[in-house]
Amino acid sequence: MIGRFTRNLFLLIITGFFISCGKTTTGPIPFSPIGSAYPNICETDRGFMMIWYEGDKHIVMSEFTGEKWTPKDTVVSSERFFKNWADLPQIFHIGSDTFALSWLEMSGERTYDYDVKVAMSVDRGKTWSDPVIPHRDGVKGEHGFVSFFKYLGETGLIWLDSRAMVPSDVSLSSGGMRLYASTINPNGNLGPEIMLDDMVCECCPTSAVNTIEGPLIAYRDRSMDEVRNIQLAFVNGTRLQYPINEDGWVIPGCPVNGPKMAVNGDKVAIAWYTAPNNEPKVNMAFSKDGGISFGNPIQIDNGYAIGRVDVLWLDKESVIVSWLEEKSDNGELILKSLNAENGSISFQTSFPINSGRGSGYPKLAKTDDRVFITWTKTGKESGIQSEWIPVSQIL
Repeated sequence: MIGRFTRNLFLLIITGFFISCGKTTTGPIPFSPIGSAYPNICETDRGFMMIWYEGDKHIVMSEFTGEKWTPKDTVVSSERFFKNWADLPQIFHIGSDTFALSWLEMSGERTYDYDVKVAMSVDRGKTWSDPVIPHRDGVKGEHGFVSFFKYLGETGLIWLDSRAMVPSDVSLSSGGMRLYASTINPNGNLGPEIMLDDMVCECCPTSAVNTIEGPLIAYRDRSMDEVRNIQLAFVNGTRLQYPINEDGWVIPGCPVNGPKMAVNGDKVAIAWYTAPNNEPKVNMAFSKDGGISFGNPIQIDNGYAIGRVDVLWLDKESVIVSWLEEKSDNGELILKSLNAENGSISFQTSFPINSGRGSGYPKLAKTDDRVFITWTKTGKESGIQSEWIPVSQIL
């Protein structure tokens, strides 16, 4: 009896049936050992792909195909990873069995000397091209916060680039963090570098989606007066760059809080954190014309926001959005569903989470009938924590 009970308990644990915060959640959870951290997700034609760090030297991946997770596989190993709680490795499904992957590796001896590295796979991650560095400045400095998108039959990517901030032989004064773009084809060949903005926030995640109007990117801008609005731009020049809203947040430093977008046909949703006049907020806005214009921002937080947003579409009318809030004893990971037409909220739930940097950026994914949320659990038994929520409870 004891052996049977132990075996059954083990099966329950590895398939992810458990009770958390008074809510029963069901669904398989990929195995990740203690010390795993900073998961990231991309949608695929079969479900979604998840990557994460196992220890300090390996990035692994596993795909959820609607019923189960594929056996996890190490996609890249390095002694020189720049492992950062906010600047995550990125995985992007281009189509069929083609994927793009990015990560960060140290390029010098200073703390923030690191490069972006990008590799391509045409066999669903079984093999990868030799990694390339999209920025060809040769500067030992910060390069990161990658977002991918589809562009003219190739894969586009943007990144933050500190080449102008590093003093050189010809200039003792440093400039600002810049935003660059390039492309990569399935063979790993790079297109030209293009500077999109010569002064942006130094360490906020970026976002990119493909809309009916073309590739749309979002990032935190920075003015000479230290106003840090969220800026939108079409890579194909459909319209000039513009702020999603004139938030008026003046902050003489990077808040490490970037925007997140999701697309559904001609509709685009964007969520972002802002804190003008020391009033922290999580805002949402929606576009009905592929990102050419957006409606007024809708504040959705509960009054204690610290940001780190994610968002995805549930159906043609509703999105689910996640972010962190501060509590007196710890933090909360909040999830709410929002109607894009009228801004009404029909669902809310929360999970306890450490509000410090170690929790990283929680990530959302969705199957036909369930929403998946994952983040990094801190403490003595740190690792990846995940939950499933039935869509029937949300809509």
